[in-house]
Amino acid sequence: MTMSSEKQADTTPETIGHALRRRPLARKKLSEMVEEELEQMIRRREFAEGEQLPSERELMAFFNVGRPSVREALAALKRKGLVQIQNGERARISRPSADTIISELSGMAKDFLAHPGGIAHFEQLRLFFESSLVRHAAQHASKAQIALLEKALELNSQSLDDNALFIRSDVEFHRVLAEIPNNPIFMAIHVALIDWLIAARPAVPEQALREHNNTSYQQHIAIFEAIRNQDPDAAEQALQAHLTSVFATWHAFEQSKKRRK
Repeated sequence: MTMSSEKQADTTPETIGHALRRRPLARKKLSEMVEEELEQMIRRREFAEGEQLPSERELMAFFNVGRPSVREALAALKRKGLVQIQNGERARISRPSADTIISELSGMAKDFLAHPGGIAHFEQLRLFFESSLVRHAAQHASKAQIALLEKALELNSQSLDDNALFIRSDVEFHRVLAEIPNNPIFMAIHVALIDWLIAARPAVPEQALREHNNTSYQQHIAIFEAIRNQDPDAAEQALQAHLTSVFATWHAFEQSKKRRK
């Protein structure tokens, strides 16, 4: 066999495939390997919920790595909701909650909001989500839950001239709606959506906000009355009118801000 034919024989698909399988595609950081091993130990229930992990020094010795690798691994596990870390204490095993699941998306969501059309997409998500919430509330809310919604509405009326208080009472009104189905994932989604959208809003003059507050309050009344009357169609219609108005108002504020620059 000639040298040329030998070279060709060495580069057949089969030999290339074997070579690739022998070659590592990427090297993992030490912290990632520690994180993966600890995560597997937690999922295998080698540590019970509420139990403390070994100290940083003990983990360093066990995995034969430095303190930075251990700390990075523990920080990653905390983001996943698998451990809780308090200052001066060893990490303690926990279980992921709905809040943990949603908070993992926070950074990506804020990046997406900064893209063209990002805010509009999240506003549409909120509109679809809360439309279902008010329909459910009109059909299933208990007297106690309706009383909580009415109390939030009263806080609305008492804070019309105080923008900071009105924003809090506004968030509270919508929070009560999200609580009615008693689903922790709904609550986590609601809190995240509101936080992300509020953070993306522009600064607005106080007087313009006060005018917007009164409009929102009147729309909240319409939502509340439809829910109290157990009319899901009217509740959805009132909610959609409210959020469409809110979105349009904030877009107008944003455009006005750009024109002033």
